[in-house]
Amino acid sequence: MPNHAGSAHRERPPHIHPLAHRHRAVATTDDASRLLRLLAEMHGPVVLYLPADSAGSTPICLRRSDFHPDVDDVLAGRTSAKAELWLAAKFRDGLDDLDLGVDVRTDLATDRDSGSLATACGFRFALRIRAASEAAELVEEAS
Repeated sequence: MPNHAGSAHRERPPHIHPLAHRHRAVATTDDASRLLRLLAEMHGPVVLYLPADSAGSTPICLRRSDFHPDVDDVLAGRTSAKAELWLAAKFRDGLDDLDLGVDVRTDLATDRDSGSLATACGFRFALRIRAASEAAELVEEAS
């Protein structure tokens, strides 16, 4: 029984893309890390997901157990708070050329229908997206 409770070996679902398609670690601000840890303490492991119907900068936060990625969704990386960042397939193109970061903002709009765990606390997550070449130039200038 390879998938029974307590099994040390779990088979990878066939729709999860191989490691070559995953992005490196996702940077988070201190505030975003604290909120992710708080949400994980309250709800168990959490996932950030950028759905296809979003504007492209506001991922929703879901319980890992409530998240079921579509076949073409991509795991973009993990945060230091051990939260995975998943993107809908429409955001996949050019992913390897981007540096992704997560910040947190106060959610004054009080859009409680988004389904995100963060909005219940009065916050929303925001993606910071920068071309990887810009980040490499900054590292070169600093050294």
